[in-house]
Amino acid sequence: MNIPELLTNLTTHYNAIFRQYSSRLSLTAPQAFHLLSIPVDGISMSGLANKLGLDTSTLTRNIQKLEKLDLVRRKQDRNDKRILVVYLTDKGRGRVEKIEESLLDLNFSMMKYIDLDDQENIPEMLEKLVWAMDCIREE
Repeated sequence: MNIPELLTNLTTHYNAIFRQYSSRLSLTAPQAFHLLSIPVDGISMSGLANKLGLDTSTLTRNIQKLEKLDLVRRKQDRNDKRILVVYLTDKGRGRVEKIEESLLDLNFSMMKYIDLDDQENIPEMLEKLVWAMDCIREE
């Protein structure tokens, strides 16, 4: 298989598993991705839209649904009232912790199928792939 096929297969499998984990927490996969993308100190709506690759109107609808579930809250920026910042609520942080625990379990489950020598290279290669994708998105 070539790299695009491998990346597509990896993404497809990861998304399917991620959907299962999200569903166990009564979330859709996009809702879980949104929650995982919000840093502890919050993020502006425009920053989050850029990070997720969404237009602001789509993100606003998604965040409103998460607000109704009491998983996030929006507040005006202290310095610039035109900027809305999204924060996780306590309930939202709890869900993020559960998602992260599930992803760690997935990691451990996958590693039992991968040779120990190969395992050492995975983090470095993934960091390089993420960096390359960041570069492409910034072009």
